[in-house]
Amino acid sequence: MRLSILTAALAFAAAGCATSGGFDKLYPGMSSQQVVEAMGSGPSRAQEFPDKSTAWYYGEDRCVLMREDKVVTKATTEENTTVDAKVITLRDTTKAMCAPAEYATTPKREQQLDTPFGTIKGDLDPSAAVKKVKGVVTGEQEQPEKTEQATTPAP
Repeated sequence: MRLSILTAALAFAAAGCATSGGFDKLYPGMSSQQVVEAMGSGPSRAQEFPDKSTAWYYGEDRCVLMREDKVVTKATTEENTTVDAKVITLRDTTKAMCAPAEYATTPKREQQLDTPFGTIKGDLDPSAAVKKVKGVVTGEQEQPEKTEQATTPAP
């Protein structure tokens, strides 16, 4: 039964993109059919967990955690920090993630730096940036770690 509902929901996802307007109407206890009706389509992807709960993702910014065909919780991507200077803009966001407490992992974070010279996306580690700049200025490159080579040929 649960598999057929998930299959039906994924079929709805193939029919079109979900709108964000219905996401605000979702609440714990809603059935999967009510979620699909409120969102206008099924999820763009789903992730199942060993405790028989399923995370339904609507794009990268919204997710709904379902267990026994009922909504348990929902989450959205959150913008943690925005620095808007005249020359640069820095955004730090935590991506939406739905998982049962026992399977929760560190949330995926993404930073985006907009400059007049372009945009940099990803994990912007300040210490790594300092090392890169230092290497460019001094002309030194970080040496890769040496690994031991096998002394006997492989069969």
